[in-house]
Amino acid sequence: MYLSLLQIKNFRCFDGNEHSITFKKGLNVLVGENDSGKSAIMDAIKLVLGTTDMNWYRVEQEDFYKEDATLEIKITCKFEKLNEDERGAFLECLSYEDENKKIPCLYLHWTCRYLSSFNPPRPVVNVSTGIEGNGPSPSAEARELLRATYLRALRDAYSEMQAGRHSRLSQIMQHISVVDQGVDEYEEGIDIHNLSIAGIADLSNTLLAKHPALDSINEEMTTILQEKMLLKKDNIRTRLEVTGSNSNKIKKEMALLEKLDLAVDKDASDMCGRVGLGTSNIMSMACELLLHNEAIGDNKSCFLLIEEPEAHIHAQRQLKLIQSLEEESEKGNRQTIITTHSPLLASVVKLSNIVIVKSGKVYSLEKEQTKLDEDDYLYLEKYLDATKANLFFARSVIIVEGPGEALLLPTLSKLLGCNFTDYGTSLVDVRSTGLRRYARIFQRKDENKQLDVNVACVTDRDIMPNCAPRICIDEKYTDDKDTWPEKSKRAWRAEADYSVLGAENHVNEIKEKADGQKVKTFVANHWTLEYDLAYIGLQDEEMKEILIDSVINVSYEKKNRPSKKDKLIEKINAYKTKEERAACFYSFFTSKKASKADFAQELAINLEKKYINRAEDLKKVLPDYLISAIIYVTKG
Repeated sequence: MYLSLLQIKNFRCFDGNEHSITFKKGLNVLVGENDSGKSAIMDAIKLVLGTTDMNWYRVEQEDFYKEDATLEIKITCKFEKLNEDERGAFLECLSYEDENKKIPCLYLHWTCRYLSSFNPPRPVVNVSTGIEGNGPSPSAEARELLRATYLRALRDAYSEMQAGRHSRLSQIMQHISVVDQGVDEYEEGIDIHNLSIAGIADLSNTLLAKHPALDSINEEMTTILQEKMLLKKDNIRTRLEVTGSNSNKIKKEMALLEKLDLAVDKDASDMCGRVGLGTSNIMSMACELLLHNEAIGDNKSCFLLIEEPEAHIHAQRQLKLIQSLEEESEKGNRQTIITTHSPLLASVVKLSNIVIVKSGKVYSLEKEQTKLDEDDYLYLEKYLDATKANLFFARSVIIVEGPGEALLLPTLSKLLGCNFTDYGTSLVDVRSTGLRRYARIFQRKDENKQLDVNVACVTDRDIMPNCAPRICIDEKYTDDKDTWPEKSKRAWRAEADYSVLGAENHVNEIKEKADGQKVKTFVANHWTLEYDLAYIGLQDEEMKEILIDSVINVSYEKKNRPSKKDKLIEKINAYKTKEERAACFYSFFTSKKASKADFAQELAINLEKKYINRAEDLKKVLPDYLISAIIYVTKG
C-alpha cells in the first residue's frame, strides 16, 4: 500500500480549511522555502502512522493553528493498493470508493483536542477509519504495519550509530532476520559457529559464571562472611550470578547488539581518524535502508520519511543518494517522502514527483494538476538543472531568454531599490527556448488553486525597425521592403512586414504563449534588449557615454578604444532618427564584434558606478518593460 492522500486542518501553519496533499507511489519530494510547511507535513504523517524508533510525540498548544487550543486538529491519511495481508489486518476498517465496490482503500482519521479544563491541560487524541471517519479504530497490531522510518533534519547520525542502551543501531539490527539464525542456547559440545546472537550471549553468560577467578572470589567472600559475620549455626553461602542469564531471547540479543558501533573499516579505506558528519549521515541512512529491505522481503509496505537528506553531504554524493532513493522507491511496496532545500536534488528527480509547499498551501506538480503537457515534462526533466531549479524555492521568479538579461537585470533591480535577493526572487535563464514550458510550472489546471508566485517572463519583440536591414544586415538593402528578400526566405521580420494591428497581434501572441494566472510576459518595446537600451539611452548624454564605453570596452583592445569610441560617436551622430542611431549601436552584435553577455556584464559594472542611489534618474533611461518586470516580481 502507499499513502495517496493527506488532509490537514488546524495544524501548525495549516488553517481551518482542508488542505489536501496528493502523493505518488515511490518517491515524493517536498520543496519550498523555510517555514512554508514542509516539516508540518512530515510531522502530521508521523502523528498518524507512528515511527519505527518508537518515539512518542506529545501534541503541544503551539501545534494548533495560531496556537489556538480551542480548535481541533484533524489529519486524514488515505492508503491505496493494499495487499492481501494488509487487507486482512484492516478488514473491518476498509472503505470502497469504486463503482463495483471491489477495490478497497483505507482512511485513517486522527483528531486531537486540547482539554484545558484538565489539570494539567492535556491533548486527547482519537483515531477512526472510514470515508467519513465513522469507522472503528484499527487494532494496535494493525497500526504497527503503518509505522514509518523517520530521519530528522540535522540528525546526530554519529551518536545514533554508536553503542549504548536503546541505540538506534541495535534496534535496527534486532529486526534483521539473519540475527535470529542459529542455536539460541549454548550446550556443552556444540559448535560455537552455529550459535545465534542470543546463543553467543548465553555462551558468554555461561563462561563468565564458571570463570575460575570468579569462583575464587566467591569462595573468599563466603569465608569472610562465615568467619567474621555469621553465627555458628547460620548456613549461608554466596554465589555470583550473571544478570540477564535467565532473560528471554530478545533481551539476550539486545544486550550484545547494544555494544555495537557502526564505524568505517579503516584498514579497507583511505580514511584516518573520525569520519565526518556527511559520511556518518549516509552510513546512518544505509542502516535504515537495510531495515527497509528486510520489510520489502517480507512483502510489507514501508514508509521512509527523510528531512533534508542533503545535510552535510557534498553535491556528488547528493546526486548518488537521490538517484538511489528514486530507484529503490520504484521497487516493491516502498514509499519515500523527503523534504529538501537543495536545488540540486530538486533538479534530478522527476518533475511530477515534486510538491511545492508555500505559506501553508501545497501544489503538486503531478500531470493532472498543472498545465504542463506531456512533452513539457520530458523537456524540463532533461534541461532543468540545479541553477534553474532554484525557482521551486523562490517567492517570485523572473524568466529570461538570454545571457544579456540574466547578467543585467540583477544589477538593475539593485539600483532601482528592488534587489532580487531582498525579495527572494529567482532569475532563470532558459536561453532561446523553453520560456513557455518553464512558465507553465506555475500554472494550475484548477484556476481556484493558483500558485501564489509572481512570475515575469521577459522576452524580445523581434520586430526590427525598417532601417535595420540596411544598417545591421547588408548595405545593399534600403528601408523599402521591396529591396529585401521575400518574407518566406528570411528569418527576420521588420516593421514593414506588419500593419499596426498586425504588430499588436504579434506581441499578443508572444504574451499568450506564457501568460496565465500569476504569470505575466513583458515584451521589449521595439526589438531586443540591447536595441531598446540604445533607443532610449542614446537620447541621454550620461547614459549614451555609458552604453558606448561598454560596447567599445568589450569589442576592442585597450590601446584602440579611444579612437574606436570617437568613430562610433561620429557614426551614431551622423544618423538622423532614433531608430537609425539605435540600429547603428546594435550592429555591433549582429556583426559579432561584441558579445551580448560581455556587454551586459560591462554595462552592469558601469551602471553601478554612475547610478548608485539614483533610482529615479535610472528609470528615465531604461526601457519601461524592464522596469515593469522588475517591479512585478518584487513590489508587485
